[in-house]
Amino acid sequence: MEEARRFEDADEILEIPISYEERGKKKGLEQGLKEGLKEGLKEGLERGKKEVALELLKKGIDIELIIEATKLSLEEIERLEKQIER
Repeated sequence: MEEARRFEDADEILEIPISYEERGKKKGLEQGLKEGLKEGLKEGLERGKKEVALELLKKGIDIELIIEATKLSLEEIERLEKQIER
């Protein structure tokens, strides 16, 4: 009788690793989404700064003022300037 009871619980015991695996996958997915959202936001902000800088360059605003306002590097501003010249 005791042996039969052990076999009845076997299904529950075998499901334990699956539940840990599922929790691990869920946690990994949540972390991945959080990191992806953070990275996407960062990229979006950077793209917005470049768009603003590009428009300011087109209007002839001083490069030093654009650097100060957008916090973009001189090199990045110069790359944007080359886009206008094309």
